[in-house]
Amino acid sequence: MKLLKVWIKWLSILAGILLLMFLLIFTTVDRTAYKEMSYYNSMMDEINAFHSDSSLKKGDTLRASWHKVALTPHSLPYPLAGYGLRKDAESVRDTTYVRTFLFDNGKTRIAYICLDLLIFPPELKNRLRDNIEKKYNLKLYLSATHTHSAPGGWEPKIAGRFLAGKYNEEYVNLLFNAVEQSISACTKKISLVEYAYVKEDAPEAVRNRLKGAGAPIDPYIRGIRFRNRSGEEAFLFTYAAHANCINPGVTYISADYPGELSSRLEKSGWADFVSYSAGAVGSHAPAFSEMENGIVQTDSISSILFRKISSVNSVYRYTNTLFYHRFPLFLREPHLRINKYLRIRPWVFYFLLGKDAPDIQVIELGDVILFGMPCDYSGELMPPLEELCEQNGKHFILSGFNGGYIGYITDDACYDWNNGETMDMNWHGPYNAAYFTELNKAILKKVIQNQ
Repeated sequence: MKLLKVWIKWLSILAGILLLMFLLIFTTVDRTAYKEMSYYNSMMDEINAFHSDSSLKKGDTLRASWHKVALTPHSLPYPLAGYGLRKDAESVRDTTYVRTFLFDNGKTRIAYICLDLLIFPPELKNRLRDNIEKKYNLKLYLSATHTHSAPGGWEPKIAGRFLAGKYNEEYVNLLFNAVEQSISACTKKISLVEYAYVKEDAPEAVRNRLKGAGAPIDPYIRGIRFRNRSGEEAFLFTYAAHANCINPGVTYISADYPGELSSRLEKSGWADFVSYSAGAVGSHAPAFSEMENGIVQTDSISSILFRKISSVNSVYRYTNTLFYHRFPLFLREPHLRINKYLRIRPWVFYFLLGKDAPDIQVIELGDVILFGMPCDYSGELMPPLEELCEQNGKHFILSGFNGGYIGYITDDACYDWNNGETMDMNWHGPYNAAYFTELNKAILKKVIQNQ
């Protein structure tokens, strides 16, 4: 009997320890309405305090330049980023680049930077802002192609090993130097440009992977085409199909379909320089399901988009309007969920994934407004933003992966679906589709307000 009491005592202690550990690590999902949360009030206060003075937008006639630099690692094999843990790359199928545009109207100078990477690494973003913005007297608009077959090694946090392979400071230095080299090259050849907005419908190349056939999609190629005094032309654009055509089992580096498409457009002579940034790719996938080694999908998608884009005849014009602003982004605390009811506590989330200060980056160039978002933003959420711009004589382009990453922003009706991008990758709680639609519309109204 005495021994039994001892066992019961120790089992009780063990049960208490396990319960305490459970309570320290896990908590419940907070479903408080977003308008009742402090982060909502902070975000609205930030937007309401913003004043887009028209005198700050108008300067001299827009000047621009463009340049790209390769991002190939110094040695192989090298980790690949995308799809989680996987084999290292042993070769390069096609070169990955940083592609940079420099815009200047005498009052505002902006470097629009896109990396052929899974995301724009937060570590790199912070280094660039600390060093490059002041050195070159400019602001940075950041994006990535979201290719799932590009080099990794750029994320030092614990979860980074799973996301992007073993951290490699040498490669982060390579990225930093490549970005600076591209900006420096742009400063030496900047010249007057004309611009033209491009929008083409390409529904046959994209599908809604979350809801299936017949569900809403964002089918549009959106971009800006530039022409300088020498007749050279450049094109920056977005599209909503994920750049994940290539099988995760491959052991080569590739820019996926964005790289192939950009190369085809350049070789055809339609443009001398082409840069793709991931658009509203949340819940959107390539329309072709056969992966094989990726060639079937990349060829099919690049062929469709090439045909659509190369048929465009642009009507150019000059502008003196150029504007930039960064809005800090306020969010519900992290909600990395175990199931519909349970999530890990924020301290565990930050321990695994680190803590960053995400933001929304905005450019107004002529009659085009560009939003740089820190997420996989669903194409289903594009219509109200685009409609608001069209009602005010503006065009809208949204790109993702802007140097911060907060997970997926998808239709609120799908929040509790047992799906990777809804259950596992919605990192900041429920109602974010409604929240982001409201705050993005509020930002647009503020930017449009003063012409």
